Amino acid sequence: MTKVKICGMQTLEDAQYAVDAGADFIGFVFAPSKRQVTIDEAGRILDGLDKKGVKTVGVFVNPSMEEARRALEKGLDYIQFHGDETPGFVENFKGQAIKAFPSNSEFTNKEKFDYPAEYILVDSPRKEYYGGSGSSFDWEAFDQEGLDRARFALAGGLKPENIGEAISVFEPALVDVSSGVESDGMKDPEKVSRFIKNVKEVS
Repeated sequence: MTKVKICGMQTLEDAQYAVDAGADFIGFVFAPSKRQVTIDEAGRILDGLDKKGVKTVGVFVNPSMEEARRALEKGLDYIQFHGDETPGFVENFKGQAIKAFPSNSEFTNKEKFDYPAEYILVDSPRKEYYGGSGSSFDWEAFDQEGLDRARFALAGGLKPENIGEAISVFEPALVDVSSGVESDGMKDPEKVSRFIKNVKEVS
């Protein structure tokens, strides 16, 4: 069964709705982004959230050790590393790490999966920010050789309309969406529900 991460949480209402709709993970973006929040803001959301077993993720780009550890102390379950972090740095968060790479990364799939992270996420190529651009990459052209599907996470341009195809192409362990479940830059409850429902139906 493919798991779902709804990322870019900015309010308690959005976070609780994603949890109630059946998300497996929710994410908070601490790196420069239209959806950036502070660690303290995320902490306040977590304080009011009925998690129901859902895992929480903090997204960073090249954080310091102190920043990443402080996020975990605020109650987050995972750190998602979206920068140029080394395997040695990620090792410090083994068991609580997701490591992201753009689809056009020069790393081979084997090199990506050598990182000591619970999930290895492939996202669309970087544009304005280090994180994904919100548009999908060429799935058919992507070399899947060496993918460890038990740890493989997919992001980049995912939305309710194409998530079924994405899962059939990649069979990922986790799918990660943010802008694809938004309307006018805000989380859209109907799109969140439909995305999660479509994942569960095909995986």
